[in-house]
Amino acid sequence: MTTSVQKQYPCASCGAALEFVPGSTSLHCPYCGSQTPIAVSAGGKHPYADYADPARPDPTTLPSFELVCGQCGSPRTTTAVAGRCPSCRGALVVTDDLGGALKTPDGIVPFLVDKQHADQAFRAWAGSRWFAPRALKSVVRADSMVGCYLPHWGFDDRTTSNYSGERGEHYWVTETYTVTVGDHQETRTRQVQHTRWYAASGRVARDFVDLLVPAVSEPPARTLDKLGPWAAADATGYQSEFLAGFDSPRYTIPAEAGFARAREEMAPVIERDCRDDIGGDEQRVHDVRTTDADVLFRLLLMPLWSADYAVGSNRFHVYVNANTGKVIGERPYSAVKIALLVVAVLAAVAVVVLLVRTQHPAG
Repeated sequence: MTTSVQKQYPCASCGAALEFVPGSTSLHCPYCGSQTPIAVSAGGKHPYADYADPARPDPTTLPSFELVCGQCGSPRTTTAVAGRCPSCRGALVVTDDLGGALKTPDGIVPFLVDKQHADQAFRAWAGSRWFAPRALKSVVRADSMVGCYLPHWGFDDRTTSNYSGERGEHYWVTETYTVTVGDHQETRTRQVQHTRWYAASGRVARDFVDLLVPAVSEPPARTLDKLGPWAAADATGYQSEFLAGFDSPRYTIPAEAGFARAREEMAPVIERDCRDDIGGDEQRVHDVRTTDADVLFRLLLMPLWSADYAVGSNRFHVYVNANTGKVIGERPYSAVKIALLVVAVLAAVAVVVLLVRTQHPAG
Protein backbone atom coordinates (compact mmCIF):
# COMPACT_ATOMS: atom_id res chain seq x y z
CA MET A 1 0.00 0.00 0.00
CA THR A 2 1.13 3.56 -0.74
CA THR A 3 0.21 6.41 1.57
CA SER A 4 -1.16 9.10 -0.69
CA VAL A 5 -2.01 12.74 -0.51
CA GLN A 6 -5.63 13.68 -1.06
CA LYS A 7 -7.32 16.96 -1.76
CA GLN A 8 -10.33 18.21 0.12
CA TYR A 9 -11.91 21.57 -0.40
CA PRO A 10 -13.09 23.10 2.90
CA CYS A 11 -15.90 25.65 2.86
CA ALA A 12 -14.62 29.12 3.73
CA SER A 13 -17.80 29.76 5.71
CA CYS A 14 -18.33 26.59 7.76
CA GLY A 15 -15.35 24.32 7.05
CA ALA A 16 -17.38 21.44 5.54
CA ALA A 17 -16.10 19.60 2.45
CA LEU A 18 -17.25 21.27 -0.75
CA GLU A 19 -18.67 19.29 -3.72
CA PHE A 20 -18.93 20.01 -7.44
CA VAL A 21 -22.36 21.14 -8.73
CA PRO A 22 -23.31 19.46 -12.06
CA GLY A 23 -24.05 21.94 -14.82
CA SER A 24 -21.92 24.65 -13.22
CA THR A 25 -18.29 25.62 -12.74
CA SER A 26 -18.61 25.90 -8.97
CA LEU A 27 -18.09 23.97 -5.76
CA HIS A 28 -21.08 23.89 -3.42
CA CYS A 29 -21.26 23.48 0.35
CA PRO A 30 -23.95 20.88 1.16
CA TYR A 31 -24.44 22.44 4.63
CA CYS A 32 -24.42 26.25 4.35
CA GLY A 33 -25.01 26.49 0.60
CA SER A 34 -22.04 28.74 -0.23
CA GLN A 35 -20.55 28.61 -3.75
CA THR A 36 -16.87 28.67 -4.72
CA PRO A 37 -15.99 29.14 -8.41
CA ILE A 38 -13.62 26.73 -10.19
CA ALA A 39 -10.89 28.29 -12.30
CA VAL A 40 -11.45 26.44 -15.59
CA SER A 41 -8.47 25.94 -17.89
CA ALA A 42 -8.07 24.59 -21.42
CA GLY A 43 -6.91 21.02 -21.88
CA GLY A 44 -4.10 19.80 -24.11
CA LYS A 45 -2.99 16.81 -26.16
CA HIS A 46 0.43 15.18 -26.22
CA PRO A 47 2.54 13.28 -28.77
CA TYR A 48 1.80 9.60 -28.25
CA ALA A 49 5.31 8.60 -29.39
CA ASP A 50 6.78 10.44 -26.38
CA TYR A 51 4.64 8.41 -23.96
CA ALA A 52 4.25 4.92 -25.43
CA ASP A 53 6.32 2.38 -23.55
CA PRO A 54 5.48 -1.36 -23.59
CA ALA A 55 7.64 -1.78 -20.47
CA ARG A 56 5.45 0.54 -18.43
CA PRO A 57 4.01 -1.21 -15.33
CA ASP A 58 0.56 -2.79 -15.68
CA PRO A 59 -1.78 -0.38 -13.84
CA THR A 60 -3.71 -3.31 -12.36
CA THR A 61 -0.59 -4.40 -10.45
CA LEU A 62 0.05 -1.03 -8.79
CA PRO A 63 -0.53 -0.74 -5.03
CA SER A 64 -3.64 0.78 -3.51
CA PHE A 65 -3.90 4.28 -2.12
CA GLU A 66 -4.22 4.65 1.63
CA LEU A 67 -6.01 7.90 2.39
CA VAL A 68 -6.68 9.76 5.62
CA CYS A 69 -9.69 12.06 5.61
CA GLY A 70 -8.77 15.63 6.48
CA GLN A 71 -12.25 16.22 7.95
CA CYS A 72 -12.62 13.36 10.41
CA GLY A 73 -9.29 11.50 10.28
CA SER A 74 -10.79 8.19 9.06
CA PRO A 75 -8.54 5.98 6.92
CA ARG A 76 -9.56 4.55 3.56
CA THR A 77 -7.79 2.02 1.33
CA THR A 78 -8.77 2.32 -2.33
CA THR A 79 -7.59 2.14 -5.92
CA ALA A 80 -9.95 4.97 -6.94
CA VAL A 81 -8.64 8.47 -7.54
CA ALA A 82 -11.82 10.08 -6.17
CA GLY A 83 -14.60 9.05 -3.81
CA ARG A 84 -16.01 9.70 -0.38
CA CYS A 85 -14.83 9.20 3.17
CA PRO A 86 -16.54 6.07 4.54
CA SER A 87 -17.21 7.82 7.87
CA CYS A 88 -18.20 11.43 7.26
CA ARG A 89 -18.99 11.08 3.50
CA GLY A 90 -16.75 14.05 2.74
CA ALA A 91 -15.37 14.26 -0.80
CA LEU A 92 -11.83 12.88 -1.30
CA VAL A 93 -9.66 13.36 -4.40
CA VAL A 94 -6.25 11.70 -4.70
CA THR A 95 -3.36 13.83 -5.93
CA ASP A 96 -0.48 11.33 -5.63
CA ASP A 97 0.20 9.50 -8.95
CA LEU A 98 2.42 6.81 -7.38
CA GLY A 99 5.65 8.43 -8.42
CA GLY A 100 4.69 8.80 -12.06
CA ALA A 101 3.50 5.21 -12.60
CA LEU A 102 -0.01 6.54 -13.27
CA LYS A 103 -0.67 9.21 -15.84
CA THR A 104 -2.48 12.29 -14.58
CA PRO A 105 -5.67 13.09 -16.54
CA ASP A 106 -5.31 15.71 -19.25
CA GLY A 107 -8.93 16.78 -19.33
CA ILE A 108 -12.38 16.27 -17.93
CA VAL A 109 -15.93 16.53 -19.28
CA PRO A 110 -17.82 17.84 -16.24
CA PHE A 111 -21.24 16.56 -15.20
CA LEU A 112 -23.96 18.45 -17.06
CA VAL A 113 -26.94 16.27 -16.01
CA ASP A 114 -27.55 16.42 -12.25
CA LYS A 115 -28.91 13.59 -10.12
CA GLN A 116 -32.51 14.80 -10.33
CA HIS A 117 -32.51 14.85 -14.14
CA ALA A 118 -30.66 11.53 -14.27
CA ASP A 119 -33.39 10.06 -12.09
CA GLN A 120 -36.05 11.48 -14.42
CA ALA A 121 -34.29 9.93 -17.42
CA PHE A 122 -34.12 6.64 -15.51
CA ARG A 123 -37.86 6.80 -14.75
CA ALA A 124 -38.72 7.57 -18.37
CA TRP A 125 -36.55 4.67 -19.51
CA ALA A 126 -38.17 2.30 -17.00
CA GLY A 127 -41.66 3.39 -18.00
CA SER A 128 -40.97 2.73 -21.68
CA ARG A 129 -39.82 -0.89 -21.22
CA TRP A 130 -42.30 -3.30 -22.78
CA PHE A 131 -43.14 -6.46 -20.85
CA ALA A 132 -41.40 -5.16 -17.71
CA PRO A 133 -42.73 -6.31 -14.34
CA ARG A 134 -44.56 -3.74 -12.24
CA ALA A 135 -41.74 -3.95 -9.67
CA LEU A 136 -39.33 -2.20 -12.07
CA LYS A 137 -40.99 1.17 -11.54
CA SER A 138 -40.88 0.88 -7.76
CA VAL A 139 -37.09 0.50 -7.60
CA VAL A 140 -36.35 3.64 -9.62
CA ARG A 141 -35.44 6.43 -7.22
CA ALA A 142 -32.85 9.19 -7.04
CA ASP A 143 -30.90 7.79 -4.09
CA SER A 144 -29.93 4.75 -6.19
CA MET A 145 -27.89 6.94 -8.55
CA VAL A 146 -24.11 7.16 -8.15
CA GLY A 147 -22.04 9.69 -10.09
CA CYS A 148 -18.73 8.56 -11.55
CA TYR A 149 -16.04 9.86 -13.90
CA LEU A 150 -14.73 7.09 -16.17
CA PRO A 151 -11.25 7.38 -17.72
CA HIS A 152 -11.00 7.17 -21.52
CA TRP A 153 -8.03 7.39 -23.84
CA GLY A 154 -8.54 9.86 -26.69
CA PHE A 155 -6.43 9.63 -29.86
CA ASP A 156 -5.85 11.81 -32.90
CA ASP A 157 -4.25 9.98 -35.83
CA ARG A 158 -3.34 11.11 -39.34
CA THR A 159 -3.46 7.86 -41.31
CA THR A 160 -2.24 6.98 -44.78
CA SER A 161 -3.24 3.58 -46.17
CA ASN A 162 -1.93 1.74 -49.24
CA TYR A 163 -4.31 -0.92 -50.46
CA SER A 164 -4.62 -3.62 -53.10
CA GLY A 165 -7.82 -5.23 -54.28
CA GLU A 166 -10.19 -5.62 -57.22
CA ARG A 167 -12.86 -3.51 -58.85
CA GLY A 168 -15.93 -5.35 -60.11
CA GLU A 169 -17.96 -3.97 -63.01
CA HIS A 170 -21.33 -5.47 -63.85
CA TYR A 171 -22.43 -6.38 -67.35
CA TRP A 172 -25.50 -8.17 -68.65
CA VAL A 173 -25.74 -11.23 -70.88
CA THR A 174 -28.85 -12.43 -72.69
CA GLU A 175 -29.44 -16.12 -71.95
CA THR A 176 -31.91 -18.45 -73.65
CA TYR A 177 -33.84 -21.04 -71.66
CA THR A 178 -36.79 -23.40 -72.18
CA VAL A 179 -39.92 -23.77 -70.07
CA THR A 180 -42.84 -26.18 -70.30
CA VAL A 181 -46.20 -24.51 -70.81
CA GLY A 182 -49.11 -26.95 -70.79
CA ASP A 183 -48.27 -29.72 -73.26
CA HIS A 184 -45.52 -27.87 -75.14
CA GLN A 185 -42.21 -26.08 -74.53
CA GLU A 186 -41.42 -22.45 -75.11
CA THR A 187 -38.05 -20.77 -75.60
CA ARG A 188 -37.55 -17.56 -73.65
CA THR A 189 -34.71 -15.13 -72.91
CA ARG A 190 -33.57 -13.33 -69.79
CA GLN A 191 -30.88 -10.85 -68.77
CA VAL A 192 -28.29 -12.30 -66.38
CA GLN A 193 -25.84 -10.14 -64.44
CA HIS A 194 -22.13 -10.99 -64.56
CA THR A 195 -19.11 -9.20 -63.13
CA ARG A 196 -15.71 -8.46 -64.64
CA TRP A 197 -12.95 -8.04 -62.10
CA TYR A 198 -9.97 -5.73 -62.55
CA ALA A 199 -6.92 -5.35 -60.32
CA ALA A 200 -6.99 -2.16 -58.26
CA SER A 201 -4.56 -0.45 -55.90
CA GLY A 202 -4.13 3.00 -54.46
CA ARG A 203 -3.70 5.17 -51.40
CA VAL A 204 -6.24 6.82 -49.11
CA ALA A 205 -5.79 9.19 -46.19
CA ARG A 206 -8.02 10.01 -43.24
CA ASP A 207 -7.60 12.08 -40.08
CA PHE A 208 -9.17 10.74 -36.89
CA VAL A 209 -9.86 13.21 -34.07
CA ASP A 210 -10.74 12.30 -30.48
CA LEU A 211 -11.30 8.62 -31.12
CA LEU A 212 -12.27 7.53 -27.59
CA VAL A 213 -11.42 4.17 -26.04
CA PRO A 214 -12.46 3.19 -22.49
CA ALA A 215 -9.53 2.91 -20.10
CA VAL A 216 -11.45 0.58 -17.75
CA SER A 217 -13.03 -2.82 -18.37
CA GLU A 218 -16.22 -2.13 -16.36
CA PRO A 219 -18.75 -1.14 -17.55
CA PRO A 220 -18.02 -3.14 -20.71
CA ALA A 221 -16.81 -1.21 -23.74
CA ARG A 222 -19.91 -2.22 -25.74
CA THR A 223 -22.13 -0.59 -23.09
CA LEU A 224 -20.10 2.62 -23.07
CA ASP A 225 -20.16 2.69 -26.88
CA LYS A 226 -23.97 2.55 -26.79
CA LEU A 227 -24.03 5.45 -24.33
CA GLY A 228 -22.15 7.63 -26.81
CA PRO A 229 -21.41 9.82 -28.46
CA TRP A 230 -19.25 11.21 -25.66
CA ALA A 231 -18.69 14.94 -25.90
CA ALA A 232 -14.89 15.03 -25.91
CA ALA A 233 -15.04 18.49 -27.49
CA ASP A 234 -16.57 19.78 -24.22
CA ALA A 235 -13.53 18.75 -22.19
CA THR A 236 -11.81 21.34 -20.03
CA GLY A 237 -8.33 21.01 -18.64
CA TYR A 238 -8.03 18.74 -15.63
CA GLN A 239 -9.16 20.42 -12.43
CA SER A 240 -9.51 18.00 -9.54
CA GLU A 241 -12.29 20.20 -8.10
CA PHE A 242 -14.67 18.71 -10.71
CA LEU A 243 -14.19 15.29 -9.04
CA ALA A 244 -15.21 16.47 -5.56
CA GLY A 245 -18.26 14.45 -4.47
CA PHE A 246 -18.01 11.87 -7.28
CA ASP A 247 -16.29 8.53 -7.75
CA SER A 248 -13.54 8.00 -10.28
CA PRO A 249 -11.65 4.71 -10.70
CA ARG A 250 -8.09 4.86 -11.89
CA TYR A 251 -7.51 3.46 -15.34
CA THR A 252 -6.79 -0.26 -15.68
CA ILE A 253 -6.21 -0.41 -19.45
CA PRO A 254 -2.84 1.12 -20.43
CA ALA A 255 -2.50 3.61 -23.24
CA GLU A 256 -0.72 1.07 -25.44
CA ALA A 257 -3.68 -1.33 -25.27
CA GLY A 258 -6.02 1.60 -25.80
CA PHE A 259 -4.24 2.62 -28.99
CA ALA A 260 -4.34 -0.97 -30.26
CA ARG A 261 -8.12 -0.97 -29.83
CA ALA A 262 -8.38 2.47 -31.44
CA ARG A 263 -6.61 1.09 -34.52
CA GLU A 264 -9.10 -1.79 -34.62
CA GLU A 265 -11.93 0.75 -34.66
CA MET A 266 -10.22 2.77 -37.39
CA ALA A 267 -9.74 -0.28 -39.64
CA PRO A 268 -13.35 -0.64 -40.96
CA VAL A 269 -13.53 3.11 -41.62
CA ILE A 270 -10.30 2.95 -43.61
CA GLU A 271 -11.55 -0.10 -45.52
CA ARG A 272 -14.71 1.80 -46.52
CA ASP A 273 -12.46 4.58 -47.80
CA CYS A 274 -10.54 2.00 -49.86
CA ARG A 275 -13.77 0.64 -51.34
CA ASP A 276 -14.93 4.15 -52.23
CA ASP A 277 -11.57 4.78 -53.89
CA ILE A 278 -11.73 1.53 -55.87
CA GLY A 279 -15.16 2.42 -57.22
CA GLY A 280 -17.05 0.21 -59.66
CA ASP A 281 -20.11 -1.83 -58.82
CA GLU A 282 -18.39 -4.18 -56.35
CA GLN A 283 -15.09 -4.14 -54.53
CA ARG A 284 -12.72 -6.67 -53.05
CA VAL A 285 -10.06 -5.44 -50.63
CA HIS A 286 -7.19 -7.90 -50.29
CA ASP A 287 -4.61 -5.95 -48.30
CA VAL A 288 -4.44 -2.64 -46.43
CA ARG A 289 -1.25 -1.26 -44.92
CA THR A 290 -1.77 1.79 -42.73
CA THR A 291 0.85 4.25 -41.52
CA ASP A 292 0.14 6.41 -38.46
CA ALA A 293 1.51 9.94 -38.26
CA ASP A 294 1.31 12.83 -35.82
CA VAL A 295 -0.52 10.69 -33.24
CA LEU A 296 -1.71 12.72 -30.27
CA PHE A 297 -3.39 11.40 -27.16
CA ARG A 298 -4.87 12.44 -23.86
CA LEU A 299 -6.49 10.86 -20.82
CA LEU A 300 -10.05 12.14 -20.41
CA LEU A 301 -12.58 11.64 -17.62
CA MET A 302 -16.17 11.17 -18.82
CA PRO A 303 -19.26 11.69 -16.59
CA LEU A 304 -21.66 8.83 -15.88
CA TRP A 305 -24.56 8.14 -13.53
CA SER A 306 -25.16 4.51 -12.66
CA ALA A 307 -27.80 2.63 -10.71
CA ASP A 308 -27.78 -0.93 -9.44
CA TYR A 309 -31.21 -2.30 -8.56
CA ALA A 310 -32.88 -5.59 -7.71
CA VAL A 311 -36.12 -7.10 -8.97
CA GLY A 312 -36.83 -10.30 -7.11
CA SER A 313 -33.58 -12.23 -6.75
CA ASN A 314 -31.95 -10.67 -9.83
CA ARG A 315 -29.80 -7.55 -10.02
CA PHE A 316 -29.62 -5.16 -12.96
CA HIS A 317 -27.50 -2.16 -13.97
CA VAL A 318 -28.57 1.07 -15.65
CA TYR A 319 -26.28 3.86 -16.88
CA VAL A 320 -27.00 7.49 -17.79
CA ASN A 321 -24.63 9.58 -19.88
CA ALA A 322 -24.24 12.60 -17.60
CA ASN A 323 -23.48 14.87 -20.53
CA THR A 324 -26.42 13.96 -22.82
CA GLY A 325 -28.93 12.14 -20.56
CA LYS A 326 -28.93 9.03 -22.77
CA VAL A 327 -29.89 5.83 -20.87
CA ILE A 328 -28.65 2.28 -21.45
CA GLY A 329 -29.51 -0.54 -19.09
CA GLU A 330 -30.32 -4.09 -18.23
CA ARG A 331 -33.95 -4.84 -17.53
CA PRO A 332 -36.19 -7.69 -16.32
CA TYR A 333 -39.07 -9.20 -18.28
CA SER A 334 -42.47 -10.22 -16.95
CA ALA A 335 -43.23 -13.83 -17.83
CA VAL A 336 -46.91 -13.17 -17.05
CA LYS A 337 -47.17 -10.25 -19.50
CA ILE A 338 -45.39 -12.21 -22.23
CA ALA A 339 -47.69 -15.21 -21.65
CA LEU A 340 -50.77 -12.98 -21.83
CA LEU A 341 -49.54 -11.52 -25.14
CA VAL A 342 -49.02 -15.01 -26.56
CA VAL A 343 -52.54 -16.00 -25.50
CA ALA A 344 -53.97 -12.81 -27.04
CA VAL A 345 -52.17 -13.43 -30.35
CA LEU A 346 -53.34 -17.04 -30.49
CA ALA A 347 -56.90 -15.93 -29.73
CA ALA A 348 -56.76 -13.33 -32.52
CA VAL A 349 -55.48 -15.94 -34.98
CA ALA A 350 -58.28 -18.30 -33.97
CA VAL A 351 -60.89 -15.58 -34.56
CA VAL A 352 -59.47 -14.83 -38.04
CA VAL A 353 -59.50 -18.53 -38.98
CA LEU A 354 -63.09 -18.87 -37.75
CA LEU A 355 -64.21 -15.85 -39.80
CA VAL A 356 -62.52 -17.20 -42.94
CA ARG A 357 -64.17 -20.57 -42.53
CA THR A 358 -67.56 -18.93 -41.95
CA GLN A 359 -67.30 -16.85 -45.10
CA HIS A 360 -65.85 -19.65 -47.24
CA PRO A 361 -67.38 -22.95 -46.10
CA ALA A 362 -65.80 -26.13 -47.44
CA GLY A 363 -67.38 -27.73 -50.52
